[in-house]
Amino acid sequence: MSLERAVCKVHVCISKIAQQHPWVPFRWQLTQVFSVAEDAALPESSDAHAWSEYEVALFEDEADGYYLNCSSPHPVWFVHYRLDEELGSDARPEVRFVTLSYNEAGRILDAGETVENVQTDDNTASWLAAFAEKHFKSEPRKRRRPASFVSPVKRADFGGGSE
Repeated sequence: MSLERAVCKVHVCISKIAQQHPWVPFRWQLTQVFSVAEDAALPESSDAHAWSEYEVALFEDEADGYYLNCSSPHPVWFVHYRLDEELGSDARPEVRFVTLSYNEAGRILDAGETVENVQTDDNTASWLAAFAEKHFKSEPRKRRRPASFVSPVKRADFGGGSE
């Protein structure tokens, strides 16, 4: 079984946002993600903006996560990045992962990592929807077995009903 793979190159911008706080004068926040041509030059980073380049791949086995994203009112890019906390206020964000899958983003969040999102453009949303439509297969609902340790009269309370 061969898995189809679709790839695009993106530029990610994480910006320094000023805050009115005596100990934390700023925070980093994801502001832009956009797909670019293969030979596009990465904008230069500055004190206020950190730019990164990343290759995003869509995989058949993640089609349900893509479907969840593109069926939402506003499909989004999910970006996982880290700051080297030992550097303190000199720390710059380092992009670790960019995806369009709700499921992949959820796994990263479950691991206690930071994931931010920003809305996709219409072309990316269309590309994602076409990929998801081609590869997503909804699974039929599975019958839940009755809770054998509960009397048949009370099984409905445990969600195991007699189906």
